[in-house]
Amino acid sequence: MFVKISKAIIVVSILFLVVVFTFYLSYKTSFVIKKINNNDTITCSVLLYSTGNVLPSLLNCYQVSYNKNYNCLKVLSINTDIALLRKYKKSKSLKNFFYENLNKGVESSIENFYTGLSELLKGYKKSDFYINMSFESFLLMMADKDLNRMILEDNFSNKDLKSLNNLDVLEHTLKLMPYRAINVFKQYNLLNTNIPKMSFLALLTKFTTKSPLIMFCELPVKYTTARVELDVQNAEEFLNKVYYVDIDADYNNKNCFVDIKNASGKPRMAQKVTWLLRENKFDVLDWSNFNTVYKRTLIKDFKGNFRKCLDVARILKTGKILISYNNKLYYDISVCVGQDCNIYDNFDKVGGKGVKN
Repeated sequence: MFVKISKAIIVVSILFLVVVFTFYLSYKTSFVIKKINNNDTITCSVLLYSTGNVLPSLLNCYQVSYNKNYNCLKVLSINTDIALLRKYKKSKSLKNFFYENLNKGVESSIENFYTGLSELLKGYKKSDFYINMSFESFLLMMADKDLNRMILEDNFSNKDLKSLNNLDVLEHTLKLMPYRAINVFKQYNLLNTNIPKMSFLALLTKFTTKSPLIMFCELPVKYTTARVELDVQNAEEFLNKVYYVDIDADYNNKNCFVDIKNASGKPRMAQKVTWLLRENKFDVLDWSNFNTVYKRTLIKDFKGNFRKCLDVARILKTGKILISYNNKLYYDISVCVGQDCNIYDNFDKVGGKGVKN
């Protein structure tokens, strides 16, 4: 009996080693991982669409860029409400353009969408890889109630809070990946992608072990009374000076002008944040109160100062960073102080005693 059990253990152990070796070999020979290990920047387009059962008419598009040298995952969120303007034709948003072509098939709609996006963005570089899938498939793969709630949320007081929600979805998805890798692997057929199955799993493993820094960016747009249009000048500057360059470029040479807004509902927070940032050599030009209450602190980068924004978050010990490029603004960085920010000074009373920073 003991001999039979020992043989069974040996067989199982050998099978396990074979599986591990096969995965390791696939990982090492994966052209995705080879591209990363060769210090090349890899890019991937992600398109999430609705089939009508969940979030009808919602369309999310992202371009994701990664380079292991600075271990930063750059995510460009593309507003699909941008109008596609063509001569002698009525303007249509990228979203409407996608869903009007859906009766011809999903693949046709996807192809037309990226054709329209290339027309809009002259400096847009085609991604190495793509992942296209429905929201229904995405939620099925992730199988997480919190993620469902975040994606289904549609009641936002302003555009910034909606962007914060999109960033939450991204961060939560990355945290889930180690626990959903097997599920994703099993349901790989739900993806429309040019990344081979083993390479896709290897890529997920790479990201979860590296814990990359996330740089979440919005494509610059302008809002008119009739439609949402691409802000051409800011979009070109953003792509060429921020998104497609090293995040450390000119880091030490930039003197940032900062605007502070108290969105916490707590007294004097804008003033206290101003004092703290000035002590750390930031030029705070203005501070004021904000009507909308933010649960979390938002740090908006208008001129390509991501590293400086990271410094602000470090000083405040909190803060979500959003790259919202607009070179026409006077301020470089705006800080909306949320309820999660706690700064005490001599005017605060705790237990009858003053509290210092």
